[in-house]
Parts: sequence; C-alpha cells; structure tokens
Amino acid sequence: MISWICFEWELASLELPVPSVPPLILRPAEKGEEETALKVLLTAFAMDTAWGDISRRLEEGMGRYVEEAFDRPDPSCIVALHGQRVIGASLLDANPDAGNHLLSGPMILHEYRNRGVGSGLLAASLIFLRDKGLTKVRGVTRANSTVSRFVYPKFSSVQSPYNQDPLQSSGR
Repeated sequence: MISWICFEWELASLELPVPSVPPLILRPAEKGEEETALKVLLTAFAMDTAWGDISRRLEEGMGRYVEEAFDRPDPSCIVALHGQRVIGASLLDANPDAGNHLLSGPMILHEYRNRGVGSGLLAASLIFLRDKGLTKVRGVTRANSTVSRFVYPKFSSVQSPYNQDPLQSSGR
C-alpha cells in the first residue's frame, strides 16, 4: 500500500523568501521547454528510490501533467537552470479547487541536490501560485520521498494523511 501525505501552506499569511540559489536561475518555464521539463522530472524521480515501485504510473502521470501545464500561453511550471541547462522543474496546477497544486513537487537532478535548489524551487512555486490568486496550496507526495522529508516541511506547512491516489487524476 502506498502512503501519501498532503502538505498545506496558507499563502495569505506566509512570508516567503525571494528564492535565490546563485549561480542557479529560477524562472517560469517557456513554451518550448516541455520536453526538457519532462525529461528532468522523470530523471529526478528515477533517482529517488521512494518512487521506484510505481515508476511506470509516475511516468504516465507526469507526461499527462506536463502536457496540461504547457497547453497554456504561460506554462504552469517553474524551472531551475545552471547556465543554459534545466536542472530542476516544478509542475503546478493553479486551479484553487485542485487536490494537489504541486503536481510534481520541486524535482532536482541528483547531482544538484543538497544545494538549496529544492527549497528555492518550492518558494518560487508557492509565489507563482500566490500570484495566480491562490490563498491555500496543497502538495501531495509519498510519505518516504526526499521532498516529504526535507523540502515540504519548510515554510510553515501543515501535513496530513492523503487517502487518494494523485496519479489517478489531477484532483480536479
């Protein structure tokens, strides 16, 4: 059985740091970065052992989420770059009623982890969603994943068990 956790942030009262992880750049994704974002996400998930047993379902779900995120004039995705190389991504759902606003969570290529990039990408994601008018943001992840242990507990999140499978639907 898969254990999921939902993290919630109340954005109205939350002071978020301006995400800065020099020399890396965090910015909204551009239309032509769809394939690159998907590749980075799938590679990052593959390097986190918490996701290995559902890798095929995860690949299908992320493919669908990337397609939806980039099927807008302004993609709902934040990317982290080292020079011109995309080294991290965070897919987002700005629908206030979504069960999971952080569709992928901040995912970073293995060789760039432990440098504050995940925290910066989370802060940038929360700011992006706040700028879209959301006051409460939810992020669903596996209980034993890297993001659930080291990234999502930041910025005054509150966690609770989550009984649905976020890979079955985007929570809309």
